[in-house]
Amino acid sequence: MISQREESHLDTNNFLIENRKIILASQSKRRIELINLLGLKNIVYESHKVDEESFKWKKPYSKSVLDLSELKARSVKTTNNKNSVVIAGDTMVIRAGKIFHKTNSMSEIKSYLQILSGRKHIVYGGLCVLSTSGKAFRKFSKTEVYFNKILDNEITKQILEDGVGKAGGYALQNFGSRFVKKIRGCYTNVIGISIPELYKILKNPEL
Repeated sequence: MISQREESHLDTNNFLIENRKIILASQSKRRIELINLLGLKNIVYESHKVDEESFKWKKPYSKSVLDLSELKARSVKTTNNKNSVVIAGDTMVIRAGKIFHKTNSMSEIKSYLQILSGRKHIVYGGLCVLSTSGKAFRKFSKTEVYFNKILDNEITKQILEDGVGKAGGYALQNFGSRFVKKIRGCYTNVIGISIPELYKILKNPEL
């Protein structure tokens, strides 16, 4: 992780939006930590107003994850924030056509890990940035994650609690990392948002 001292020396001159208010439409600790890696100033964190449980996932899921990200962004693009740049993201885990939704159920998290054990799954990431004018800049990311075999006695209470509220029932940046064999694609996409893709959007002069 980048220290505060290192972070303060990051070059942000490439961002033309530096003097504008920037809103991350999330209170997710992991997304906040990732956004901070960009060294942005004038950034605030605001919860989106979207009921994710009622969102209707439709194929192709790559479009759905982008649509949900944009819904989150637009839910905070209110009159009070009309002159702000809004960033929002969403992550979904899929294996053999099945979506592994966020859950608070320990039994479901255990079931997730047993299914993902020794197999490959896909993490779809949706990213949406709204300009001050409301124009949407969207990016889709896809990451392949391969798990080693997970023994039942390795699925401890600590592991289950760590997976609460996480897509797929695990947190790659925490205890879930012990099960990972390899990753193909963007690492930060699995954690919560693709920082390389976000960085490219923020340098766009049309933003």
